[in-house]
Amino acid sequence: MRPSSLLPALCLAPALALAQIQVVGDDACPKYAVDIASFATCEGDRVVRPAHDSTLRIASLPAADVPPLKRSDSGLHVTAAEADRLRQSYPRQVLLLDIRSRVESFYAGRPQQVDLHVPYREPALPLLWETPSGRPMTVRNASFVAEVRAGLARVDAADDATLLLLCRSGELSAIAADALAAAGLRRVFTIVDGFEGDLSTAGRRDVNGWKNVARSWTLQTVLASGATARR
Repeated sequence: MRPSSLLPALCLAPALALAQIQVVGDDACPKYAVDIASFATCEGDRVVRPAHDSTLRIASLPAADVPPLKRSDSGLHVTAAEADRLRQSYPRQVLLLDIRSRVESFYAGRPQQVDLHVPYREPALPLLWETPSGRPMTVRNASFVAEVRAGLARVDAADDATLLLLCRSGELSAIAADALAAAGLRRVFTIVDGFEGDLSTAGRRDVNGWKNVARSWTLQTVLASGATARR
């Protein structure tokens, strides 16, 4: 290409690149403001934040819609329904990380498509019981971050992979997400309603949560014969 024709092409390139970016205004979503600086868009009344891969669209919940005990410092929150959609739509880009204890995961059930299972807390040994709840006491897994990094390496995923953290109802996953973010893993979303969901007025966890809204999960129960039943 001659220099005289190269200059217009170079000048035109930034304009063409900008034409590919869909920038929306603060009034584009019916309910939530949209961050123009990060080129966020919206789907319905949810803000959709772009990921490191431009094909990955995540409908994250605004922090104002998340109970304080379930908020992570990074402000990356999704519902179990959205997490299920992401895992189904982007199986190689999005990893589901179960952080519940192995005992809880075994008896309460687990999603069929869990990529990594690294407990953030485990029952204390020897077993001790909390008063007055009667629950077994748990201790923090001191090697949690290291085990997550090792798990990412096993599945050939980078530190900037998108992680969806799952606990029982969304409180512990927020704490675990902050621990991973402090260690440099920045794309860590917490599932705000967890696996079992929030309590209903009847005192049952049947309102939301992976177990109630997602497409697939399993429940293993040890039978008297020693066999394993799967649901």
